[in-house]
Amino acid sequence: MLIYFICSFVNVFIHVIKTLLIVNSGKFVSSLSNSFCYTFSAVVVKFIAESDLTTAIIVSATTNFLGCYCGKYVYEYLSKQPAFEAQRGKSTNI
Repeated sequence: MLIYFICSFVNVFIHVIKTLLIVNSGKFVSSLSNSFCYTFSAVVVKFIAESDLTTAIIVSATTNFLGCYCGKYVYEYLSKQPAFEAQRGKSTNI
């Protein structure tokens, strides 16, 4: 169950980052991140299929909350870094 929890958390986390990249990046990065995320989702679906309903609900609810919160937190943290802002094409005001 621990591996299932970790994979589910990572799945949500990378989907949050993917969504933010799609909005803020070009076609290649958007396509690459989307492809990676949905390929990784196949692993999580396999875990869901092998678990009972109660476990799937608890793990999904918990990891969706934590993964989304952490993904957004990391993105906001990186957005404040000058190198990240320059890479995204924003001025850094240094």
